[in-house]
Amino acid sequence: MGRSAALQALRAQIRALEGGPRVQRRRVPCGVASVDAVIGGLPTPGVVEICGQAGSGRTRLALAIAARVTHARGAVCWVDPLARLYPVAVVQHGVQPERFLVVRPTEDGASPWAWATEQLLRSGCFSVVVVELPPRTGSRRALTQTWARAAEHGHCTALVLSHRPTRELPADVRLSVGGGRMVVMRDRTGTIGGSPPLPDWPVGHGPLA
Repeated sequence: MGRSAALQALRAQIRALEGGPRVQRRRVPCGVASVDAVIGGLPTPGVVEICGQAGSGRTRLALAIAARVTHARGAVCWVDPLARLYPVAVVQHGVQPERFLVVRPTEDGASPWAWATEQLLRSGCFSVVVVELPPRTGSRRALTQTWARAAEHGHCTALVLSHRPTRELPADVRLSVGGGRMVVMRDRTGTIGGSPPLPDWPVGHGPLA
């Protein structure tokens, strides 16, 4: 048996042991022109990290994506452990509220938001699950390593908002935002770099994080 055939046979055995066929991944246009142009759409299933400091525009970008997804009749869930999401701003950004769920797990020291994120990703009820990563979470590997598998199970995209790059997170795409622009820091199937503008603010409304 040649090397290539042996490798394929080994992969087939691993998939059998894992209990399922190979996951088919694709990039699904999200309707935000700058995102679709620079990374070809959201990896589905997959994980996208949007990192930047407060006021960088990461929330604005996530809300723009949520608005386009809900207008396309997809459902979005936003896990908000810090209770920072302003409901009025959600509507102002064009999100369809009937297709948008906000989850605010009670903080009790056991990181219930991390467990809730995993279950929501795994549920298959949402096209996109957004979670704002608290700045202090202890071992982030323990909190995030299951999210990619959960997204595969639910065939959805996780959008993780963070203050700085989370190296433990198995992100398919990592975007850095600031100064009104985004930069691709990581893309498993594409190229890094670029500096497209962030989506515009809703008319008559000011900055969000």
